[in-house]
Amino acid sequence: MNWTRIVLDGLAMCVVFNVSTALLWTIAPTAFSQMMPKEIRKAAPKLTRRDFIILAGVLHPMQVLIIVYMALSAVNAGVSGFWTLFWTAYIEMLFVNFGDLIGLDVFFRAYVCKHGLVPPGTEKCEAWGLKKWMLMLALPEHLLGWPLFMCPLAGLVAVGVGWLI
Repeated sequence: MNWTRIVLDGLAMCVVFNVSTALLWTIAPTAFSQMMPKEIRKAAPKLTRRDFIILAGVLHPMQVLIIVYMALSAVNAGVSGFWTLFWTAYIEMLFVNFGDLIGLDVFFRAYVCKHGLVPPGTEKCEAWGLKKWMLMLALPEHLLGWPLFMCPLAGLVAVGVGWLI
């Protein structure tokens, strides 16, 4: 395993994912309302067709492209074999995960609250507070959901893409 490449690829994918997500949020904050804690989901307006298109047409394909890039980069670096390719992709996706936790869930959430970029109707929700946000959403998602589901899935997809090329 090429640790330098893993770290650099992981950091690059982390930056691309988090900056893209933050930019999409500033364009359409309501599009992300269904990914929020229950209190915010209830107070937020329903998703519009435009919001759905933003999520389905931009965010989800970006996630797939990041995983494909992960596999192509690893194979290009000479990574081969199921477990080596799997763990390379898993570790790189952990960089994206923890970048999301720190960059989006801590710092960008504070920026959003400070500058009023929250979905309409959710301004007074207590779930925007750091403690409640972390306990209800960020920590379960990033300490359980990503490491146990998303990172292994990314690893398996990367292995599949790696075997195809």
